[in-house]
Amino acid sequence: MPTELFTYQVVERLPKQLHHGVLYHSEEFDVAALSCACGCGHRVMLLVPDSHQVSSQGGMATVRPSISVCDAPCKSHYFITFGRVEWLPAFSEAMASSVMSRQIARHVVREAKLQTWTSWSRMVIARAYAKLRQMLRL
Repeated sequence: MPTELFTYQVVERLPKQLHHGVLYHSEEFDVAALSCACGCGHRVMLLVPDSHQVSSQGGMATVRPSISVCDAPCKSHYFITFGRVEWLPAFSEAMASSVMSRQIARHVVREAKLQTWTSWSRMVIARAYAKLRQMLRL
């Protein structure tokens, strides 16, 4: 396994081409991406702060909790701490499937909450706009 360090780079948008050894973080879109630490070239996407926390200490990346690459043949599993990769045992197919199912379920719940919040916000804005229009007619 490669022992290269991972640097932390803030970007407006995630680049199409990821360089190995760089964790890209778009604070605006709450996502991060890196090329898998094993060197297989798989693009690893992290939802921040929904599923992962990313930070920089002295320009070196730290990611918590562990990164489990369940959707690639390598099935890599690791932490990144101060830029260094700490390898963990790979997930079995059953564990990978369970992790992916839980992650999808979290996203469904989060999306439902966002839709509810968006609907509520639209309603509040529409009511405020209607009251303002009514007040201006008086």
